Amino acid sequence: MFVRDFVLLSLTFLLCLFTSRGEELWREDVTGRMNIGVTASGFDQIRLDCGSNNFQVVVETLADFRGVIYTRGSFYSRKAPCFLDANGGRRFRLKIPYDQCNVEDDGEKFQVTLILQHDKELIMPGDGAFALQCDLSAKDSKSFKVSAVSSISLADPDPSGKDVPTHLKSTVSAPNVVVFKPSDIRPRKSPQRIEL
Repeated sequence: MFVRDFVLLSLTFLLCLFTSRGEELWREDVTGRMNIGVTASGFDQIRLDCGSNNFQVVVETLADFRGVIYTRGSFYSRKAPCFLDANGGRRFRLKIPYDQCNVEDDGEKFQVTLILQHDKELIMPGDGAFALQCDLSAKDSKSFKVSAVSSISLADPDPSGKDVPTHLKSTVSAPNVVVFKPSDIRPRKSPQRIEL
């Protein structure tokens, strides 16, 4: 009886030891090397048109896209209009209402972060995020009509939503409609000088 108990106890101890060591190895292998952050890959352009009631967004990818596009905080609900499950294609349209989808409302300024995630379940390095902003407070100085200012900046896709340093945001703004392309991303390489 004593031998059997000793063997069972020893096996249990070894199993616990190997299991905890396996978790440590996984953390060592992935955690130290996996950095989800600002990226300029995987998209051809993001187009934003600030409507009177919603963000009108067109996302164009470089290749056939079978991931998910959603506003930060809407991943688990997986409900339109805050979430789009892409099953192929390169061009996707979303209408994100100013009063839904975790949109930050500052009177006449509305902001939301849009995530472009290539895997349907996991956010990984190479996924993109874009801070979309619609400022409806601008007025045309000649006609006194309200004219929206649309802005797109790079954001961090990490679920913790860390702020992106100003020098990496690469904000593009324009009246009403703005298009953000990889070529808009800073820091850009400066032209090489040729000395004669």
